[in-house]
Amino acid sequence: MYYKPWKKLYLSPGNTSKILGVTPATLRGWTNRGILRAETTEGGHRRYPVSEVLRLAKRKGISLDLPEDFSLRILIVDDDEQFSLFIKEYLEDLPEVSAVAMANSGYMAGNLIPRFKPDVVLLDLKMPGVDGFEVCKIIKADQETRFIRVIAMSGFCTNENRLEITQAGAETCLSKPFPAEALKQALGLTVQAVEREVLVE
Repeated sequence: MYYKPWKKLYLSPGNTSKILGVTPATLRGWTNRGILRAETTEGGHRRYPVSEVLRLAKRKGISLDLPEDFSLRILIVDDDEQFSLFIKEYLEDLPEVSAVAMANSGYMAGNLIPRFKPDVVLLDLKMPGVDGFEVCKIIKADQETRFIRVIAMSGFCTNENRLEITQAGAETCLSKPFPAEALKQALGLTVQAVEREVLVE
């Protein structure tokens, strides 16, 4: 496992405290109680995955003080190419997003994730072959990818499907169609003062 600066995958405790706006003691308490997960380097130093910091900030309603060079790499996994392209175009316009890639199947996603190294995977549940449930389980079972954030999206976000995918490790399930602002909020990004109205079909 390798550790990278904020722009990539991991944060030091000092940077994490500053970004979340809490004291180092509070951060240590959250970590010790399992509220915020951390990795430990070979030298015994804690490092916080960016995905974990964003998840906790969203959960606690913390408005993040994001560094100017903050960026996310996002992988869209959906067999509906038109839908994926629509979301890709929207995300590429956001200043917080540095790169967007698409995969039209679970198999393709499995091959792309190690090379693209996404911070977030937007994952359709119903796909032929390897479906979204299985993809999510694979991501969360691997030590190298388990901190990747997974946000499910589906036209079939039933209570049963929502429960199954969140138990597999996804943060939520966005029900298609959803407004673009809902996607931005799910990503944990700061809502801009002026947000263009887009409905993802």
